Parts: sequence; C-alpha cells; structure tokens
Amino acid sequence: MIYITGDTHGDDLKFKENNMPGESAWTSEDTLIICGDFGFIYYDDAFPKGKEHFDNLLDMLERKKYNIVFVDGNHENFDLLYDTDKYPLVEKYGNTVRKIRNNIFHLQRGLIYTIEGKTFFSFGGAYSIDKAKRVALNPERSKDNPVHWWPQELPSEEEYARGVESLKNVDYKVDYIITHTASNVALEMLKYTLPPKERESLILDPHDMQLRSYFDMIWHNTTFKRWYFGHWHYDKHLTDKARALLFDVETIN
Repeated sequence: MIYITGDTHGDDLKFKENNMPGESAWTSEDTLIICGDFGFIYYDDAFPKGKEHFDNLLDMLERKKYNIVFVDGNHENFDLLYDTDKYPLVEKYGNTVRKIRNNIFHLQRGLIYTIEGKTFFSFGGAYSIDKAKRVALNPERSKDNPVHWWPQELPSEEEYARGVESLKNVDYKVDYIITHTASNVALEMLKYTLPPKERESLILDPHDMQLRSYFDMIWHNTTFKRWYFGHWHYDKHLTDKARALLFDVETIN
C-alpha cells in the first residue's frame, strides 16, 4: 500500500499511530510518500539541536518497517542533503534516488519513479517567504551564526529541463504527481476554498512564479490521476485531480 502525507518538518511525533492511523501495522511492503519539508536533514553541529540529534531521529525512522520517500521542500538543509558522501545516489524505483537510510529515500527533481506498480513524477522545491528573516538573522555561516536558508530550494534550469525530458519520454502520461508547492491553477482553486481572511494570507510570492508556471505547463499537458502537494499547510480536496496535504494521510491502493 502507498500512503501520502504533507510536510513533516523534522517532527517525529507525526510518525505515530495517533497521527497516522494504522501506521504501527505498516510493513516492508508499504511506502509513505512525503510532499516536501521532510525536515529531518536540516540542522548540523552549528545549531542548538545539532547533527547528532537529527541523526538519532533518522535512526529512529530507519527502525520503521515501511519505506519512507520524500521530495524536498524549502525547509531542508541542502548542503547536507546534497552531500553524496553521506547520502549517496543509488538506483531504486526505476531511477536515481538519494539514499538517506536503508528505508528512507529522497526523490530527485524531474524524475519518474515506479512504486508498487504506479508511476510518480517527482519535483521538489519552493520559495521561502521567510527567506529575508532567515538570511538577515544569519548573514554568514559560523559556529555561532549558522545559515538557515539555502538557494537550492528553487530548481535549476537543468532540473526544469530534466523534468520536461522525463515527461516527454512517457508521452506526458503518469499516474501521480508529487511536488512540494503547486501550480497557479491549483493554488487558485485552493484560495477559493478558504474563508476571505485566510484567502488574503495565501501569498503567491513572485519569486515562486517560474516554478508555479512550470507546474501550470505540466498541469495542462500531462495526463495524470491526481497531483499531491504540501507547502501551504492545508488539508484540502481541491478537485479529483488535486489534493493539498499537511496532516492527512491519503491512501493509494
């Protein structure tokens, strides 16, 4: 069985039975997909909660019987995540993944994976609207003044091109799409599910426009069953084609 949920932000409590009903019975035949902001690869020794703390959390997740895969969000430590000595690139699910632990894998941007017989187009990343605060408080990296923001949160031109090439190779047909942020189309739908005051707080920052417009192109040109995304911290069924996730756990049979 495949389960899909939203941002976990390094919170081990989200991986408990009361937050993920049935989780304690999941087996090695099951897979949990996280729509970005995994957050367990965020800090290092320069932070109050250092590398050892988060390595211990990853060790705890490794003891889970099921597999955990995730796309990156905008709240990841990309310097650590992209360290191939610590987290090597390996072949799994029919393509290249980053191995975090024996049962934890990072899905790369712009690649297509086959998980339990179903195809998933994966594309992480998003712009941090809190970037200014994170950079201003920590302008230079040091033991006493670590960095909280990484420019790799937004995709490179190479990653955009790789995504297009991947979809072309399958005639723009996949079963599911997993991203962190969403297309403008989906976000407009999300906006109008919200009450007026919340609607005003849904800030579509122009720095994110290239990524959202790229997702618009995919939305209009790709045949897919459903698109799952996190980032916006809502649990909403938008249409039968789009699902915003945070705490909810969606099941794919």
